[in-house]
Amino acid sequence: MAVFLQNDVQVTVNSVDLTDHVASITWTESADELDTTSMGSANRTRLGGLKDGSVSIEFHQDFAASSVYISLYSLLGTTTTVTMTPTSGSLSATNPKHSASALVTELPVIDGGVGDLATISVTWPLSGAVTVTTS
Repeated sequence: MAVFLQNDVQVTVNSVDLTDHVASITWTESADELDTTSMGSANRTRLGGLKDGSVSIEFHQDFAASSVYISLYSLLGTTTTVTMTPTSGSLSATNPKHSASALVTELPVIDGGVGDLATISVTWPLSGAVTVTTS
């Protein structure tokens, strides 16, 4: 899968499939940059440090049982597993599932104005290693 239409990303939070309520997702991983340049060097040298990451999700808000609000409300202040797979197809090297613990630091109840679609946006820091599954 070299190029694909991003309309089939699969998302679960705490083992609840919320895919049908996700408007967008950004999964970011990074590593600290440690400067290892020493005296007498003409160029900087660097080393990768601790890894970090976050997941940002925009949900279509829904207060129904087993939906967005009810599924997320009890998770506030805890870590939970979040998974993301680029498509609903079989797991493979070109369709890897990313799994990680995320600290649920925020949960907007409602966010918008008159006539807006009811959505909420969250950004949660990842906690620990990311697991990538290809089969």
